Amino acid sequence: MKKIFLMIVLVLSVLANTCFAFEPVITSDTRTFNPLTGVYELTGNVHVELQSHDQPIIIKGGHAKVNIYAMEVHADKNISLTFGELNFLTDQVDVYHKDRTAYVIGNCKFHDKRINVTSDKGSYCWRTKLAIFSGNVRLDGAAVPGDLQYNVLTGEIVK
Repeated sequence: MKKIFLMIVLVLSVLANTCFAFEPVITSDTRTFNPLTGVYELTGNVHVELQSHDQPIIIKGGHAKVNIYAMEVHADKNISLTFGELNFLTDQVDVYHKDRTAYVIGNCKFHDKRINVTSDKGSYCWRTKLAIFSGNVRLDGAAVPGDLQYNVLTGEIVK
């Protein structure tokens, strides 16, 4: 039984190392790792850095779960999410590297060198370069009816 378990762990670690070109950089005050699920549980001063083709995605906060096999990050507690000059401050984030999308939920504040947006929730797809905001959206302090779509590459409001 012990040999089977060790073989499964070995196979999973080989798959994890060959399936992903970039391994995340992970630091925190405390952490646990489950090699069968590939999930890190991080608490306190969490810093997760995922490599993308454009630039690193940096997530900082109080708590996170990182699935290195699926390349997903689920974090909460005073979250800062950074993509180069783009910055989200929020209560919670779910990052799905497969979809190239980050979803932010709760007290979302977004800014880059051109605009400032606040909303209840939002998302950013680094493949399409679109940031989408919904729920109590404010653009540079002014209320926006409905949702807001922003192309971060061109700096234009898409809606």
